[in-house]
Amino acid sequence: MKRFENFKAGFISENPIFGLYLGLCSTLAISTTLNNAIGMGVAVTLVLVMSNVIISCIRKITPDEIRIPVYIVVIAALVKIVQMLVEAYTPELNTALGIFLPLIVVNCIILGRAEAFASKNGVIDSLVDGLGMGLGYTLGLLAMSVVRQIISTGTLSFTNPFNTNFIIFETTFFPSEYVVSIFSQPIGAFFTFACLAAALTAFKNSKNKKPWKIGGGIVAIVLVAFIALRSDFMVDTAAAQTPVEEENNSSSGGSETGMDFNTEITNTTENSDGSVTYTVSVDGYAVYNHADGKPNVIEVTVLDGTVQNVVVVEANDTQHVGDQIANEDFTSQFAGMTLDTLEVEPLSGATISSNSAQKAVQAALEAAK
Repeated sequence: MKRFENFKAGFISENPIFGLYLGLCSTLAISTTLNNAIGMGVAVTLVLVMSNVIISCIRKITPDEIRIPVYIVVIAALVKIVQMLVEAYTPELNTALGIFLPLIVVNCIILGRAEAFASKNGVIDSLVDGLGMGLGYTLGLLAMSVVRQIISTGTLSFTNPFNTNFIIFETTFFPSEYVVSIFSQPIGAFFTFACLAAALTAFKNSKNKKPWKIGGGIVAIVLVAFIALRSDFMVDTAAAQTPVEEENNSSSGGSETGMDFNTEITNTTENSDGSVTYTVSVDGYAVYNHADGKPNVIEVTVLDGTVQNVVVVEANDTQHVGDQIANEDFTSQFAGMTLDTLEVEPLSGATISSNSAQKAVQAALEAAK
């Protein structure tokens, strides 16, 4: 019973995010999508469980004077292993999580549980504690991500982390005209965290918790019913994981995402300074994930084999995510590039859209050559 009480403490009474206020940096930064939340939650849970077990095993032979350095070395080694696995099998997730994946090493939750619990308890108890705290952290991330993704995009979606072409489910809650894009920004993360933390505190301080349980049950039932009615669940996983791609219209090729970006030069304009502007239609995230998705349209100006300017005329990928390739901060990096030096710094969480833009620039440079 004691182990069970310790296990469930991480969910409500000692929730790492909303109860103990630990690990907030990564929580506020990456809780923009459901995929990010689950990816980070699984990574932290794995490190937390394994570090607790190892530290519990060596607690009696670790001198008190150097216990913290020893704990950090153990945690750092485990984080590196998890990071290598994520980078190898889920590159999209690795890009989305960015620097916050290796920073699990200094996550207060990991070191805190090692010092406060694993160093004083047996292996089984430490394993249960790590699992409970990890799942509690994941639950907090999920709550943050669901709220922020729905309000900032009007949709809730989850894709296969091992194959981003396969959308497990996608639900539209309201039209894009009513989204509040600020929730995809840092200020939206702080506002969401404050509201959820206040709600959990009110729940814990409530003398009569029965109404909360009834209300929570009703909300959960309504949410599940809504998703069941509105979601487009993909049950044919074999077909979904091997999408049929159209034959290339022009020069295009594969990428690290494992797909082809079909490109077509729809217009060519010679400018007075001798440069040429190519209008390129290129497939992006919208085409590969929606039957009626439209390609992105990008204008690339080339002079003597060098990119002079890139303008995204139509960014038809996900609103507030993939369509950020139209921002000057992203397009300006192409200026001065050639076929030999063409390499894009992808947008966090929008690697497919970023590679789409790179393929458009490549098509224009090859046409100019």
